[in-house]
Amino acid sequence: MLPALSAWWWAVVDPSGAPQATVMSDPNEPPSLDDLSARIDKARHEQGLDVEEKPEDEPPTSGVGLAWRVSIELVTAIVVCTGIGWSLDYWLETTPWIMLAMFVLGAAAGINNVIKVANKMDAEAQAPAADRKKARQDR
Repeated sequence: MLPALSAWWWAVVDPSGAPQATVMSDPNEPPSLDDLSARIDKARHEQGLDVEEKPEDEPPTSGVGLAWRVSIELVTAIVVCTGIGWSLDYWLETTPWIMLAMFVLGAAAGINNVIKVANKMDAEAQAPAADRKKARQDR
């Protein structure tokens, strides 16, 4: 008998010679998703990962988070518009006029985004707690 087959046989059959009882499901039937979900929940609970996460669209709770969001909104608008202007200048050989116009347009768009974010945060801060909770549920 081949050594690998012999090792496999001894893993399946106990030393007394009686085969071990193994419970196997029907190979044609896929495993239950409820069973998988229960096993994942159990593993998360054991690892301490079962804490609730905040919704993604909830505003930042700290001033630093708001500052990062506002600065990224402004810088991204300027960089994207300036890059488009530089590309058009390079393609049309009109250096630097389209880039300068797009820089101004990007700055205006970035400032507009910053004002929108600031107004939204201000309105949420002044609304009563019940109204804020209702607004979050309506989103």
